[in-house]
Amino acid sequence: ASAPTFYYLDPSAQLVPLESEVVQMKHNYRDLGFAGGSTIYQVKGDKSPMRLKTNGKPEFVVRLESGSYDPLEAVWVRRFDAVRGSRVMPIADFNALGNVSKLTLDPAVIDFNAAKYGSSSIKIVPIEPLTPGEYCLIIRAPGQLPKRTNAFCFGVDAAVKQSFNEAK
Repeated sequence: ASAPTFYYLDPSAQLVPLESEVVQMKHNYRDLGFAGGSTIYQVKGDKSPMRLKTNGKPEFVVRLESGSYDPLEAVWVRRFDAVRGSRVMPIADFNALGNVSKLTLDPAVIDFNAAKYGSSSIKIVPIEPLTPGEYCLIIRAPGQLPKRTNAFCFGVDAAVKQSFNEAK
């Protein structure tokens, strides 16, 4: 079976492939680990070359292997922050003993609706409009946090507002 690919469904109903990257789990230690640290997901490059305008709720399409997973469980839509040449999403903070002290995923979570699209694909639509920033869609086995997996990334740019005076 081929790996799933995510597409942006543009306003003219064309499917445009998203940037395909690898997302990796990394651990950052404070004071050589004596003060604990944090776990993050990281993607190369601080901006995706795939740019969307903030026009509300973009629609995405993915083909999942038939009956493989519930898309609401298997698909993640996550916001990433640009940090020193890469895109980063915090997962958790841990203490000096290596135990999770705080889950930090919540601000990155983008809730979405999923609906059947065609015979074997799923359409994913964020519930809230996306704000400017970097995003990735990730497929994972439910309940798992993969150390390395494929991510399909895009950025949202702010709409350029014309001032009233310029329009005259």
